[in-house]
Amino acid sequence: MTSQEFAGKKVAVLYTSVEESLTGVVDAKMRESMDLAVSARAVTDVLNRSGIAAQYFTFGRDIVALAGSFRSFGADAVFNLSECPMNSAQKEAHGAALLELLRIPYTGNGPFPLSVCNNKELTKRILASNGIATPAFRLYSYVPRGRSGLSFPVVVKPAREDGSAGITEESVVEDEPGLKKRVAHVIERYSQEALAEEYVGGREFNVAVLGNGIAEDPYRTFPPAELVYRSSRWRVCSFESKWDPAHPSYAEIAPVCPAGVGEALRRRLATITVECARLFGLCGYSRVDFRANRSGKLFVLEVNPNPDISPDAGLARAARAEGLSYDALILAILRLGLARGAR
Repeated sequence: MTSQEFAGKKVAVLYTSVEESLTGVVDAKMRESMDLAVSARAVTDVLNRSGIAAQYFTFGRDIVALAGSFRSFGADAVFNLSECPMNSAQKEAHGAALLELLRIPYTGNGPFPLSVCNNKELTKRILASNGIATPAFRLYSYVPRGRSGLSFPVVVKPAREDGSAGITEESVVEDEPGLKKRVAHVIERYSQEALAEEYVGGREFNVAVLGNGIAEDPYRTFPPAELVYRSSRWRVCSFESKWDPAHPSYAEIAPVCPAGVGEALRRRLATITVECARLFGLCGYSRVDFRANRSGKLFVLEVNPNPDISPDAGLARAARAEGLSYDALILAILRLGLARGAR
Protein backbone atom coordinates (compact mmCIF):
# COMPACT_ATOMS: atom_id res chain seq x y z
CA MET A 1 0.00 0.00 0.00
CA THR A 2 1.50 3.32 -1.09
CA SER A 3 1.08 6.73 0.55
CA GLN A 4 -1.52 7.57 -2.14
CA GLU A 5 -3.54 4.52 -1.14
CA PHE A 6 -3.60 5.80 2.44
CA ALA A 7 -5.02 9.13 1.27
CA GLY A 8 -8.48 9.83 2.63
CA LYS A 9 -8.17 7.27 5.42
CA LYS A 10 -9.14 8.22 8.94
CA VAL A 11 -7.12 6.52 11.66
CA ALA A 12 -7.80 6.73 15.39
CA VAL A 13 -4.63 6.34 17.49
CA LEU A 14 -5.71 4.62 20.71
CA TYR A 15 -3.52 4.72 23.80
CA THR A 16 -3.84 4.20 27.53
CA SER A 17 -2.63 6.95 29.81
CA VAL A 18 -0.28 5.81 32.56
CA GLU A 19 -0.68 8.98 34.61
CA GLU A 20 -2.37 7.06 37.43
CA SER A 21 0.63 4.77 37.84
CA LEU A 22 3.08 7.69 37.82
CA THR A 23 1.78 9.19 41.04
CA GLY A 24 4.81 10.10 43.13
CA VAL A 25 7.25 10.04 40.18
CA VAL A 26 8.81 13.51 40.17
CA ASP A 27 11.51 13.00 37.53
CA ALA A 28 10.18 14.71 34.40
CA LYS A 29 12.30 12.60 32.04
CA MET A 30 11.07 9.39 33.63
CA ARG A 31 7.44 10.52 33.42
CA GLU A 32 7.89 11.38 29.76
CA SER A 33 9.62 8.13 28.86
CA MET A 34 6.86 6.06 30.49
CA ASP A 35 3.85 8.03 29.30
CA LEU A 36 2.25 6.36 26.27
CA ALA A 37 0.94 9.75 25.14
CA VAL A 38 4.44 10.41 23.75
CA SER A 39 4.12 7.44 21.39
CA ALA A 40 0.54 8.39 20.50
CA ARG A 41 1.61 11.89 19.50
CA ALA A 42 4.56 10.59 17.48
CA VAL A 43 2.41 8.09 15.57
CA THR A 44 -0.33 10.68 14.98
CA ASP A 45 2.22 13.13 13.58
CA VAL A 46 3.58 10.51 11.17
CA LEU A 47 0.11 9.63 9.91
CA ASN A 48 -0.88 13.25 9.44
CA ARG A 49 2.35 13.96 7.54
CA SER A 50 1.46 11.07 5.24
CA GLY A 51 -1.91 12.52 4.27
CA ILE A 52 -3.93 10.42 6.70
CA ALA A 53 -6.47 12.13 8.95
CA ALA A 54 -5.31 10.92 12.36
CA GLN A 55 -6.40 11.78 15.87
CA TYR A 56 -5.44 10.20 19.17
CA PHE A 57 -7.92 8.91 21.74
CA THR A 58 -7.44 7.84 25.36
CA PHE A 59 -8.70 4.44 26.45
CA GLY A 60 -10.67 5.63 29.48
CA ARG A 61 -13.11 3.87 31.76
CA ASP A 62 -16.18 4.57 29.59
CA ILE A 63 -15.83 2.20 26.63
CA VAL A 64 -19.30 3.11 25.33
CA ALA A 65 -18.15 6.72 25.00
CA LEU A 66 -14.93 5.52 23.34
CA ALA A 67 -16.86 3.51 20.76
CA GLY A 68 -19.04 6.54 20.09
CA SER A 69 -15.94 8.70 19.60
CA PHE A 70 -14.61 6.29 16.96
CA ARG A 71 -17.92 6.43 15.10
CA SER A 72 -18.13 10.23 15.32
CA PHE A 73 -14.60 10.51 13.98
CA GLY A 74 -15.39 8.04 11.20
CA ALA A 75 -12.37 5.85 11.89
CA ASP A 76 -11.42 3.47 9.07
CA ALA A 77 -8.90 1.81 11.39
CA VAL A 78 -7.35 2.08 14.84
CA PHE A 79 -3.62 2.29 15.49
CA ASN A 80 -3.71 0.34 18.73
CA LEU A 81 -1.27 1.52 21.40
CA SER A 82 -3.44 0.52 24.37
CA GLU A 83 -1.20 -1.38 26.80
CA CYS A 84 -2.93 -1.14 30.17
CA PRO A 85 -6.68 -0.48 30.05
CA MET A 86 -7.99 0.35 33.51
CA ASN A 87 -4.33 0.73 34.54
CA SER A 88 -3.77 -3.04 34.31
CA ALA A 89 -1.17 -4.79 32.14
CA GLN A 90 -3.29 -7.95 32.35
CA LYS A 91 -6.05 -6.15 30.42
CA GLU A 92 -3.92 -5.32 27.36
CA ALA A 93 -5.77 -7.96 25.36
CA HIS A 94 -9.08 -6.29 26.20
CA GLY A 95 -8.25 -3.32 23.99
CA ALA A 96 -7.79 -5.54 20.95
CA ALA A 97 -10.88 -7.55 21.85
CA LEU A 98 -12.97 -4.37 22.03
CA LEU A 99 -11.82 -3.36 18.53
CA GLU A 100 -12.76 -6.79 17.21
CA LEU A 101 -16.23 -6.50 18.72
CA LEU A 102 -16.57 -3.09 17.07
CA ARG A 103 -15.44 -4.61 13.75
CA ILE A 104 -12.77 -1.96 13.23
CA PRO A 105 -9.44 -2.96 11.60
CA TYR A 106 -6.54 -2.33 13.96
CA THR A 107 -2.78 -2.59 14.09
CA GLY A 108 -0.64 -5.08 15.94
CA ASN A 109 -1.45 -8.32 17.70
CA GLY A 110 -4.80 -9.77 18.64
CA PRO A 111 -6.22 -10.87 22.00
CA PHE A 112 -4.75 -14.39 21.90
CA PRO A 113 -1.01 -13.59 21.74
CA LEU A 114 -1.48 -10.55 23.98
CA SER A 115 -3.12 -12.74 26.64
CA VAL A 116 -0.80 -15.71 26.36
CA CYS A 117 2.46 -13.75 26.25
CA ASN A 118 1.46 -11.66 29.26
CA ASN A 119 1.42 -14.93 31.20
CA LYS A 120 5.13 -15.66 31.55
CA GLU A 121 4.67 -19.18 32.88
CA LEU A 122 2.30 -20.21 30.09
CA THR A 123 4.65 -18.67 27.51
CA LYS A 124 7.57 -20.68 28.85
CA ARG A 125 5.57 -23.92 28.93
CA ILE A 126 4.55 -23.44 25.29
CA LEU A 127 8.14 -22.68 24.30
CA ALA A 128 9.54 -25.71 26.12
CA SER A 129 6.86 -28.09 24.80
CA ASN A 130 7.76 -27.03 21.26
CA GLY A 131 11.49 -27.58 21.69
CA ILE A 132 12.49 -23.92 22.10
CA ALA A 133 14.97 -23.51 24.96
CA THR A 134 13.89 -21.29 27.86
CA PRO A 135 15.45 -21.10 31.34
CA ALA A 136 14.25 -23.65 33.91
CA PHE A 137 11.60 -22.13 36.17
CA ARG A 138 9.08 -22.52 38.97
CA LEU A 139 5.81 -20.66 39.56
CA TYR A 140 4.87 -19.76 43.14
CA SER A 141 1.46 -18.67 44.36
CA TYR A 142 2.78 -18.83 47.94
CA VAL A 143 6.18 -18.82 49.62
CA PRO A 144 7.71 -22.29 49.14
CA ARG A 145 8.60 -24.44 52.12
CA GLY A 146 10.87 -26.92 50.38
CA ARG A 147 13.76 -26.53 47.97
CA SER A 148 13.15 -25.12 44.52
CA GLY A 149 15.29 -27.57 42.55
CA LEU A 150 16.66 -24.65 40.53
CA SER A 151 20.33 -23.82 39.96
CA PHE A 152 21.35 -20.47 41.44
CA PRO A 153 21.50 -17.58 40.79
CA VAL A 154 17.78 -17.28 40.08
CA VAL A 155 15.71 -14.31 38.87
CA VAL A 156 12.35 -13.76 40.63
CA LYS A 157 9.75 -11.55 38.95
CA PRO A 158 5.98 -11.02 38.73
CA ALA A 159 4.37 -13.64 36.50
CA ARG A 160 2.01 -11.27 34.66
CA GLU A 161 3.55 -7.80 34.26
CA ASP A 162 5.08 -5.84 31.40
CA GLY A 163 7.89 -3.35 30.84
CA SER A 164 10.16 -5.03 33.43
CA ALA A 165 7.79 -4.03 36.23
CA GLY A 166 8.94 -5.70 39.42
CA ILE A 167 12.43 -6.49 38.13
CA THR A 168 15.37 -4.90 39.94
CA GLU A 169 18.88 -6.05 40.82
CA GLU A 170 17.33 -7.43 44.02
CA SER A 171 15.37 -9.81 41.79
CA VAL A 172 18.58 -11.84 41.30
CA VAL A 173 18.92 -14.14 44.32
CA GLU A 174 21.79 -16.44 45.24
CA ASP A 175 20.21 -19.09 47.47
CA GLU A 176 17.00 -20.67 48.73
CA PRO A 177 16.41 -18.16 51.59
CA GLY A 178 16.86 -15.30 49.12
CA LEU A 179 14.39 -16.92 46.74
CA LYS A 180 11.76 -17.29 49.46
CA LYS A 181 12.20 -13.69 50.54
CA ARG A 182 11.86 -12.36 47.01
CA VAL A 183 8.86 -14.58 46.23
CA ALA A 184 7.14 -13.16 49.32
CA HIS A 185 7.93 -9.62 48.15
CA VAL A 186 6.50 -10.17 44.65
CA ILE A 187 3.31 -11.83 45.89
CA GLU A 188 2.67 -9.08 48.45
CA ARG A 189 3.65 -6.14 46.25
CA TYR A 190 2.02 -7.24 42.97
CA SER A 191 -0.86 -9.45 44.18
CA GLN A 192 0.04 -12.22 41.77
CA GLU A 193 2.24 -15.28 41.40
CA ALA A 194 6.01 -15.04 41.37
CA LEU A 195 8.00 -16.64 38.56
CA ALA A 196 11.49 -17.84 39.47
CA GLU A 197 13.79 -18.77 36.59
CA GLU A 198 17.44 -19.73 36.39
CA TYR A 199 19.68 -16.80 35.54
CA VAL A 200 21.46 -17.15 32.20
CA GLY A 201 24.70 -15.20 32.38
CA GLY A 202 25.83 -14.66 28.79
CA ARG A 203 25.02 -12.07 26.12
CA GLU A 204 21.50 -10.63 25.86
CA PHE A 205 19.78 -10.07 22.52
CA ASN A 206 16.41 -9.12 21.16
CA VAL A 207 15.03 -9.44 17.65
CA ALA A 208 12.10 -7.47 16.21
CA VAL A 209 9.78 -9.10 13.69
CA LEU A 210 7.31 -7.49 11.30
CA GLY A 211 4.57 -9.24 9.31
CA ASN A 212 1.31 -11.17 9.53
CA GLY A 213 2.79 -14.61 8.95
CA ILE A 214 0.90 -15.26 5.69
CA ALA A 215 2.07 -15.57 2.09
CA GLU A 216 1.13 -11.97 1.29
CA ASP A 217 2.81 -10.58 4.43
CA PRO A 218 5.45 -13.08 5.63
CA TYR A 219 7.48 -12.56 8.79
CA ARG A 220 10.48 -10.29 8.38
CA THR A 221 13.10 -10.05 11.11
CA PHE A 222 15.17 -6.91 11.71
CA PRO A 223 18.87 -6.97 12.62
CA PRO A 224 19.40 -8.28 16.17
CA ALA A 225 20.09 -5.85 18.98
CA GLU A 226 22.29 -6.56 21.98
CA LEU A 227 21.95 -5.14 25.48
CA VAL A 228 25.53 -4.44 26.53
CA TYR A 229 26.14 -4.53 30.29
CA ARG A 230 29.06 -2.16 30.76
CA SER A 231 29.48 -2.97 34.45
CA SER A 232 29.36 -6.30 36.29
CA ARG A 233 27.30 -4.44 38.88
CA TRP A 234 24.22 -4.97 36.69
CA ARG A 235 22.97 -8.40 35.67
CA VAL A 236 19.39 -7.89 34.44
CA CYS A 237 17.45 -5.41 32.35
CA SER A 238 15.58 -3.88 35.27
CA PHE A 239 12.67 -1.46 35.45
CA GLU A 240 15.10 1.33 36.40
CA SER A 241 17.46 0.61 33.50
CA LYS A 242 14.54 0.96 31.08
CA TRP A 243 12.66 3.92 32.48
CA ASP A 244 14.63 5.93 35.07
CA PRO A 245 17.28 8.27 33.54
CA ALA A 246 18.47 9.15 37.05
CA HIS A 247 19.37 5.55 37.87
CA PRO A 248 23.02 4.54 37.17
CA SER A 249 21.98 1.39 35.30
CA TYR A 250 20.10 3.52 32.75
CA ALA A 251 23.39 4.57 31.11
CA GLU A 252 25.36 1.42 31.87
CA ILE A 253 23.00 -1.03 30.15
CA ALA A 254 23.09 0.19 26.58
CA PRO A 255 21.44 -1.22 23.44
CA VAL A 256 23.63 -1.79 20.37
CA CYS A 257 21.90 -2.38 17.04
CA PRO A 258 22.90 -4.09 14.89
CA ALA A 259 24.58 -6.40 17.38
CA GLY A 260 28.15 -7.46 16.73
CA VAL A 261 27.40 -11.09 15.86
CA GLY A 262 28.55 -13.49 13.17
CA GLU A 263 26.32 -14.68 10.37
CA ALA A 264 25.63 -18.06 11.99
CA LEU A 265 24.38 -16.48 15.24
CA ARG A 266 22.38 -13.90 13.35
CA ARG A 267 20.63 -16.66 11.42
CA ARG A 268 19.92 -18.65 14.58
CA LEU A 269 18.39 -15.61 16.27
CA ALA A 270 16.23 -14.89 13.23
CA THR A 271 15.14 -18.51 12.86
CA ILE A 272 14.06 -18.86 16.49
CA THR A 273 12.27 -15.49 16.35
CA VAL A 274 10.22 -16.61 13.34
CA GLU A 275 9.48 -19.94 15.08
CA CYS A 276 8.15 -17.99 18.07
CA ALA A 277 6.09 -15.73 15.81
CA ARG A 278 4.43 -18.73 14.16
CA LEU A 279 3.94 -20.57 17.45
CA PHE A 280 2.14 -17.68 19.15
CA GLY A 281 0.30 -16.44 16.06
CA LEU A 282 1.98 -13.03 16.13
CA CYS A 283 1.02 -10.36 13.60
CA GLY A 284 1.95 -6.77 12.90
CA TYR A 285 5.01 -6.14 15.05
CA SER A 286 6.63 -8.04 17.92
CA ARG A 287 9.95 -8.73 19.65
CA VAL A 288 11.63 -11.83 21.08
CA ASP A 289 14.13 -11.51 23.95
CA PHE A 290 17.08 -13.89 24.32
CA ARG A 291 19.92 -14.69 26.66
CA ALA A 292 22.89 -16.88 25.70
CA ASN A 293 24.76 -19.01 28.23
CA ARG A 294 28.54 -19.18 28.48
CA SER A 295 28.59 -21.90 25.82
CA GLY A 296 26.60 -19.77 23.38
CA LYS A 297 23.30 -21.67 23.65
CA LEU A 298 20.32 -19.37 23.14
CA PHE A 299 17.40 -19.26 25.58
CA VAL A 300 14.17 -17.35 24.92
CA LEU A 301 13.30 -15.18 27.92
CA GLU A 302 10.08 -13.59 26.68
CA VAL A 303 7.92 -13.04 23.62
CA ASN A 304 6.64 -9.45 23.36
CA PRO A 305 3.66 -8.64 21.12
CA ASN A 306 3.27 -4.90 20.47
CA PRO A 307 6.54 -3.69 22.01
CA ASP A 308 7.29 0.00 22.65
CA ILE A 309 6.87 1.93 19.41
CA SER A 310 8.23 5.34 20.45
CA PRO A 311 10.82 6.92 18.13
CA ASP A 312 13.77 6.23 20.46
CA ALA A 313 12.74 2.69 21.46
CA GLY A 314 14.26 -0.60 20.33
CA LEU A 315 11.79 -1.35 17.55
CA ALA A 316 12.44 1.96 15.80
CA ARG A 317 16.20 1.49 16.30
CA ALA A 318 16.09 -1.96 14.71
CA ALA A 319 13.99 -0.63 11.83
CA ARG A 320 16.59 2.06 11.15
CA ALA A 321 19.30 -0.62 11.11
CA GLU A 322 17.19 -2.37 8.46
CA GLY A 323 16.96 0.86 6.44
CA LEU A 324 13.43 1.87 7.46
CA SER A 325 12.77 5.38 8.74
CA TYR A 326 10.39 5.86 11.64
CA ASP A 327 7.72 7.14 9.26
CA ALA A 328 8.16 4.09 7.03
CA LEU A 329 7.90 1.77 10.04
CA ILE A 330 4.62 3.32 11.22
CA LEU A 331 3.11 3.14 7.74
CA ALA A 332 4.23 -0.48 7.37
CA ILE A 333 2.51 -1.39 10.65
CA LEU A 334 -0.65 0.43 9.57
CA ARG A 335 -0.64 -1.38 6.22
CA LEU A 336 -0.35 -4.75 7.97
CA GLY A 337 -3.33 -3.88 10.17
CA LEU A 338 -5.46 -2.75 7.23
CA ALA A 339 -4.48 -5.88 5.29
CA ARG A 340 -6.00 -8.06 8.02
CA GLY A 341 -9.22 -6.06 7.95
CA ALA A 342 -11.87 -6.36 10.65
CA ARG A 343 -11.02 -9.47 12.67
